Amino acid sequence: MPESITLYSFGDNDRSGKVRWVACELGLAIDEHRVKPGEHRAAPYKALNPLAQIPSARFRSEVLLESTAICHELVEAFENPKLWVGPAEANRRPYLFWLAVFGETLEARLVECAVSKAGLISEDYFELHEKSLRFKLAVVADKLPAEGYLCGSRFTLADILAGYSLRLATQCQLIDMAAVEAYLDRLRARPAAKASRIFASLDD
Repeated sequence: MPESITLYSFGDNDRSGKVRWVACELGLAIDEHRVKPGEHRAAPYKALNPLAQIPSARFRSEVLLESTAICHELVEAFENPKLWVGPAEANRRPYLFWLAVFGETLEARLVECAVSKAGLISEDYFELHEKSLRFKLAVVADKLPAEGYLCGSRFTLADILAGYSLRLATQCQLIDMAAVEAYLDRLRARPAAKASRIFASLDD
């Protein structure tokens, strides 16, 4: 019987998508609990996550918070498949670079833009970040590999973070799909990506 993870999410499109995709790549059984907006700010959920944020997870009797941190904990708990690059391994530098680009430089601003375009926060957020994001995304698109993944032929957590951010970028029309389509198609073709539903909104 596979190991399992308990995942608390809003739905398919929030940051829980990254965790769900990682879990699918690792072959974990997922016990998913959908949290209604507003419930994350009240008991009992807030006792689980004092920051009142989605997602949260339980894995090996531990409560895990912050989506990217959850992803790191999960991948580093397994050597097979190995979705992380250790300090002494080849491609460690590009691995760290891409983790930072997609997990830090782009993601938070892209989430704000997506929420802004959905009308959940002021449209000023989108206008504030649009020019900078378009510039950075164009640079990133030019650096995407013509074949394989961000760390050569090896698929890693960096690709999962990339897939999440690039999906948001295309949906917010901050970059043309044609600029990232070849790389995104390789990610979307992965069985675990399909099982995680992280790209389902691109097919709507």
